[in-house]
Amino acid sequence: MVFARSARTILGRLYGEPAKTGSSPQSVVPAPRAAAIDGEKNSLKTRLAAAVGGRDIIAAGSFHLVGLAAIKERLGADWERVREKVHEQTRRVIERHISPRDVYFAGGVDDYVLVFAELGKNAAQLVCAKITQEVQQALLGDSDTCEIGVRTVVSETDGSLRLEKTKLTDLVASAAIEASTATATRTDAEAPETAARAAAMPPPAARTFSEAEIVYRPVWDVRREVLSTYLSRRIASLAPPPGTATPEELAHIDLVALRAGTETLADLHQNKFRLRLSFPVHFEAVASVPRFRTYVELCRTIPEHVRKLVAFELIDLPIGVLHGRLAELTAAFRSYCGIIVATVDWWRADLSQFTNTGIRLVNAAIAPGSNESRTLADMDRFARAAARAGLQSGVEGVGTSSLALAAKGAGIDFISGDRVGPCVEVPNHMLRITWSELYFGKPRAG
Repeated sequence: MVFARSARTILGRLYGEPAKTGSSPQSVVPAPRAAAIDGEKNSLKTRLAAAVGGRDIIAAGSFHLVGLAAIKERLGADWERVREKVHEQTRRVIERHISPRDVYFAGGVDDYVLVFAELGKNAAQLVCAKITQEVQQALLGDSDTCEIGVRTVVSETDGSLRLEKTKLTDLVASAAIEASTATATRTDAEAPETAARAAAMPPPAARTFSEAEIVYRPVWDVRREVLSTYLSRRIASLAPPPGTATPEELAHIDLVALRAGTETLADLHQNKFRLRLSFPVHFEAVASVPRFRTYVELCRTIPEHVRKLVAFELIDLPIGVLHGRLAELTAAFRSYCGIIVATVDWWRADLSQFTNTGIRLVNAAIAPGSNESRTLADMDRFARAAARAGLQSGVEGVGTSSLALAAKGAGIDFISGDRVGPCVEVPNHMLRITWSELYFGKPRAG
């Protein structure tokens, strides 16, 4: 059976749906590198033909499905609200793992079809398993390796098609056996070639993030009417677009921010300045055990007399992160700080997952350019959700007196933004700012 039909025809046969001959697949999402090489002029049909290259892709094991059913089940009622975000994250992960000649597109409501141009069945299955694992890790905070499976379209003897599901554990075991066999039969002549390839590889790009890019945003305590905390932030104009930094880059940013901030905090404390500094901890950065250990090692260097003045702010927590995973994370940091904060999305109506985890405050940021009337409603809902969960609440991005008034009226505990004061290069001593001074625009922080 030479592959002469479109990928949609295969899906139609697989699911018992009539194929639409002559119609092009919709919701096409070409890999960026392929788009750069082929250009916008190439249709999906052309790229599929190039990827297939006249092969029987079913027999070759090149036709696979990556689905989001497990994530949808874990998220439950939150699924519809975050569905687009889940798909966006899935597409990013897929594009990171496929080659320029590979093709992928939406094969169903919550499925993606991947057609590999060169990989054999086993190699393609491992890539799909890795994609599934990374998507679950990013969105749920964990991935149940035992439950991860890869779906490959295979042909029966009667010509019908079915989905063959293979567990990741079986794939890994099979790959280990193959690797062991290949190693045993490899000739010594390959060694010089391998060394030459390694020598020819370009060095990794140098890190560009430095202490000079760190600024501190002042936070106003609504109830005490005092400015006592500063958030460690990267200069906005120098920060990469959201979602583009790698876990290694995020880890580097977190380490630099913590190292520079704790030195600054110790100096200020020695000069009788009293304030609290909050440091970012990106979840992706500490999801890896080696990176997590590196961060904790740096935490151990924080002088004991200033640890109570340190706050850790957990950023980009997966939507479905487990209660136990959060508790483990906060337990590791608790002895090095005075408080642990979680940054969350506005729309979260249920914050109970943070209760009894060691997190005491949830913080949400108002996106630049947000509709103010919509933001007022979001703020009120967010404050109520935090109160129901027994948590304090904070809002970042308060730039107007009306937003400050809404935050105070909603019961928000801490606010930051241009209305409170601009980011500064060096934090200042605790400062008393009354509500009238904040609201009417008298001199503020910075």
